[in-house]
Amino acid sequence: MITIIRNTPREDAGHHVVKKLEKTSRSFKRRGSLGFWLQLVFTIVSAVILSFSKIVTGNISSPVTFFATAIGIAAAFLSTFWSYGYIRLSAGLRKAVNDPSKHAYFFQAPPFSNVIQSLKNGICLNLLGMGAAIIGMQATLGMLVAKALTASGNPYYRSGGSPVLALDIFLVQASANIILSHFLGLLYSLELLRDVTLPLSEV
Repeated sequence: MITIIRNTPREDAGHHVVKKLEKTSRSFKRRGSLGFWLQLVFTIVSAVILSFSKIVTGNISSPVTFFATAIGIAAAFLSTFWSYGYIRLSAGLRKAVNDPSKHAYFFQAPPFSNVIQSLKNGICLNLLGMGAAIIGMQATLGMLVAKALTASGNPYYRSGGSPVLALDIFLVQASANIILSHFLGLLYSLELLRDVTLPLSEV
C-alpha cells in the first residue's frame, strides 16, 4: 500500500518563504557588490579631480560648481557605503535561511518593513546626490559658455579675462562621474526593491 504524503498549506507557505529569502539574499549580495565597487571607483575619481582642481588653481572660480559637486561627492560616498549595507543584509538573510532550527527564518530575518525603508532611503540619497551633481555640472557648463563667448567676442583677447582651462573640463568630468555613480546606485536599489516586493507566487 502506497501512502501519499501531502504538504500542508503552512508547509507550502514556509517553502515559498525560504525560496524568496534565498533569492533575495543572492540578489542583495550580487547587486550590492556591484553597486559598492562601481560607485566607489567613480566617486574616488571625482573626489580626486575636484581636489586637484582646487589645489592647482588655489581658489574657487565658481563656488556653486565646487560646493554642488562636493555635495554630490559626499552623497555618493554615503551611497557607496549604503550599498555595502546591502551586502551585510544579504549575509543576515543567508544566515536566517541556513539556520537548522525549524521556522528560524521568521525570527532571524530582518523585518520586511526595515528592508523596504532601507531601500527607500538609499533611493532618496541617490536622487539628492544626483540633483546636486546636475546643478554643479550646469554651473560649470554656464561658466565655460561665458568664458568661450567672452573670448570669441574679442578677437584681440589675450589674458584680460579668464580663459577656458583644462581644469574646467575636468570639473565637467567630475560631475558626470558623480551623476553616473548615483544613477548606478539608484538602478540597483530599484531592482532590489522590485525583487523584495515580488509576490511569493512568482518566486
